[in-house]
Amino acid sequence: MLMWGLSQRHGWGCEKNEKSGFQWLRKAAEIALDDLQVIQDGEQRNAIKSEMVVAIYEVGQCFFQGWGVHKDQKMAVDYFRTAAKLGDADAQQDLAFCLANGKGCKKDKKEAAKWYRAAVAQGASDVGLAWIYKEKYK
Repeated sequence: MLMWGLSQRHGWGCEKNEKSGFQWLRKAAEIALDDLQVIQDGEQRNAIKSEMVVAIYEVGQCFFQGWGVHKDQKMAVDYFRTAAKLGDADAQQDLAFCLANGKGCKKDKKEAAKWYRAAVAQGASDVGLAWIYKEKYK
């Protein structure tokens, strides 16, 4: 569902349909959450959690960009925050961007720096982000 939603959203190997893509991505996140609550096997839980986190992040992207749904940056920030807390580095970067620039939320450079540092700790580039290491943002 996740990959089909992304394929439809972008027209990868199929006709582009952002609205249907959004619906599939949202459904992927919901079903993964349901599965996560039932399955006990650790390895299988990790795989489901990984897919769920990506689906949550991608639903946030839909809201941020207006792909298949009315553009709502506040809603996007909520989805980015959820995925960021679950450890997704892309979501951490996008949440930090929103916080640093007041996109869909109140500008908060200290919190933005925290999320940028979390993404960098997972291998994201910190080029152009020297400010996140300043004492006033720690």
